[in-house]
Amino acid sequence: MKSVDKKENLKRVKEDIKKGNLEDAFVALNNISEPEDDYFLQHKYSSLFKKIPNDVLKLPTIRIAILASSTVNQFVAAFTYWLAQTGLSAEIYEAGYDTISQTILDPTSGLYGFSPDITMIFTSYRDVKFNVVQGASTEDTGTAVSAAVRNYVSLWEYLQKNSSTFIVQNNADIPAHRTLGNYEGTALWGNVSLLRAFNLELAKAVRPGVAIFDLDYISSLYGKRKWHDFRFWYHSKHAFSLDATGLVAFEAARLVSSIKGKSKKCLVLDLDNTLWGGIIGDDGVNGITLGNGPDGEAYVDFQKYLLGLKSRGIILTVCSKNEEEIAKEPFQQHPDMQIKLEDIAVFRANWDDKVSNISAIANDLNIGLEHMVFVDDNPAEREIVRKYLPMVAIPDMPEDPAGFIEEVNRHSYFEVISFSDADRARNDYYRDNVSRKQLRTQSRDLSDYLKSLQMEATVSRFDELNLARIAQLINKSNQFHLTTTRYTEADISSMMSDKQKHCLYFRLKDCFGDNGLISVLILEEQEGGILYIDTWSMSCRVFSRGMEQFIAKEIVLLAKELGVKSIIGKYIPTKKNKIVSGLYEKLHFSLLQEENGVTIWKLPLTTDSTVYETYINKLQLNPK
Repeated sequence: MKSVDKKENLKRVKEDIKKGNLEDAFVALNNISEPEDDYFLQHKYSSLFKKIPNDVLKLPTIRIAILASSTVNQFVAAFTYWLAQTGLSAEIYEAGYDTISQTILDPTSGLYGFSPDITMIFTSYRDVKFNVVQGASTEDTGTAVSAAVRNYVSLWEYLQKNSSTFIVQNNADIPAHRTLGNYEGTALWGNVSLLRAFNLELAKAVRPGVAIFDLDYISSLYGKRKWHDFRFWYHSKHAFSLDATGLVAFEAARLVSSIKGKSKKCLVLDLDNTLWGGIIGDDGVNGITLGNGPDGEAYVDFQKYLLGLKSRGIILTVCSKNEEEIAKEPFQQHPDMQIKLEDIAVFRANWDDKVSNISAIANDLNIGLEHMVFVDDNPAEREIVRKYLPMVAIPDMPEDPAGFIEEVNRHSYFEVISFSDADRARNDYYRDNVSRKQLRTQSRDLSDYLKSLQMEATVSRFDELNLARIAQLINKSNQFHLTTTRYTEADISSMMSDKQKHCLYFRLKDCFGDNGLISVLILEEQEGGILYIDTWSMSCRVFSRGMEQFIAKEIVLLAKELGVKSIIGKYIPTKKNKIVSGLYEKLHFSLLQEENGVTIWKLPLTTDSTVYETYINKLQLNPK
């Protein structure tokens, strides 16, 4: 959309706000705004957004502290707006200008009173000092880089010791100017080489509860010569060009939303003129454009990019208006087809409308529509889906396939702060789950179906090897999560050494494959002979297969071993966890208390405690 058109549309947004059409105004604002827009437009977006009360949007609040060595007022305003686009209402604490160390190292500072969910240490290359002379030895340059990194690691350590905040740390945005010219990237003592080494060492130093905000990548994306506007630095201490504000705020918002479990997890792909050029039903396998020529190469590279997303945990699905057998032919027969049928978790090719098919895919996978990205070359199809499924993200794909990767990539839909084996296998998990659903329809009854799955489960204590996946399950699960407690990896590590807490994870496999680590329990021994269920989260992939009863049985066994008198659980309702609202009642707990929808449940431990029946074979138990 051109800048002139945006200004006209902004006038209509302003009118909507005046008339009280606040939700419509917010949706329209989201449709207009882009991270690459200049500072004037970013300022307009944030100013109009401020006029829309959060009690209208009903976004969950996140508390973010920003500790900066530069002026960040404009960034904060844009950041707050872009966070709202991801579904978060930000409450911001700004420390004094250039007081990062003082604020962190003073336990009485406002930072700790604010108790942030996330603390951003917002720095630039100017903050990284090296005590290195020209011609310095490799040893001396390495020592200087390590010292610079250690300065930040010590701040992380102090911050984590005194709070439970998640830390986001900028790396160094390498400047465009070079005193040694090209040689500065060769000489290890050159400033560019030192900053590159610093960024690499900083990444290696990352610990649980810390993420690096790649400011250097963003500066390169924006353009180094435009990024550093020295007029703004000398006059007002802005670390980067004001026109880069939107891009920085957008990328920071995407990173924060990932920390809060709001990243997208599924791609819904059209086929004709999206994965290949041409119409498979008309052109046949030999007639489609794939592999040869500029467009053919572009389609191949786009498929490779999608496979890269799959390999890091993004679910690939197909939604195409086609005959299914014909639609599958390129996957089975074309030599240049990179994506194979086994890479697709759900394949829906029929003549139904795409709104219905996308909804059906979400149902098959048991995920929310807000976690899906729909990729289709046809603007009419995109507009229909956008109208009826506004929670689905829809990039505006260009006509030229050479621009496909850039269009999907520029939205940063799939931000991630950690990676585990479970991420690598996620697509397979969901594909196998669809097979399980098909088996369910063929079985005579539920017990027959559950028996046929041949399920086997293990239970173990939390360990460092699975820490990333454990944190991911706690922080990203919304449906089967009774209290929606959120803990950083640092919090979880601390609990692992707490003798009053019992932290267990569960794995499940069946005849279709290994579901991986699918549930997490944090139990706490309390006074009065109580075992309290602090956190119970479970993957939506294994709903209604008896794992609830299996886990409840393990809780009871552990409680008896500990000699406690009763088990207490809490249910805190959210928009997404209604599916477990009746879980404790189903598990024969008794209601103790209810206030504002929050319920407390109790299961007394007696010699004739409830027996939970499942069709899951227990292979291992290691609760101690």
